[in-house]
Amino acid sequence: MESVASVEAITLGRREGTREEAIEQVSGMLFDLGSVEAGYGESMLAREGVISTYLGNGIALPHCTYEDRGLIKRTALVLAQYPDGVPWGDEDDVAYLVFGLAAVGDEHLAVMSHLAEVLDDEELCERLAVTTDEAFVRETLAAPEG
Repeated sequence: MESVASVEAITLGRREGTREEAIEQVSGMLFDLGSVEAGYGESMLAREGVISTYLGNGIALPHCTYEDRGLIKRTALVLAQYPDGVPWGDEDDVAYLVFGLAAVGDEHLAVMSHLAEVLDDEELCERLAVTTDEAFVRETLAAPEG
């Protein structure tokens, strides 16, 4: 069984220019996996309007509002990589790795904990932001077995 922290879908080398387009990309990936219902992307955008999901180190983790968690069918994590970066909220915030998250109950805690460990490494984040090697991304972001 896949760990809830494993990235299910990865898209490398995206070129969208806006935060909204990046959110549409990852919400579409979640929808295509059957993880969320229609409307999840709009909820992700609404969440962004309340508080930025930019985490630092070139990483954003958009997810839905608390009120819309009923749109989630199952926990899933996806990644869209933007080598040129996407402006994200504050003028200095640029996301190169945009993770889309849909989490049932408290499963987001395991995902966030795992991502925090991996993505706390600034040099590794810089490599992940520009790599064209999907196997490297999957291996690096793989959750430990257990």
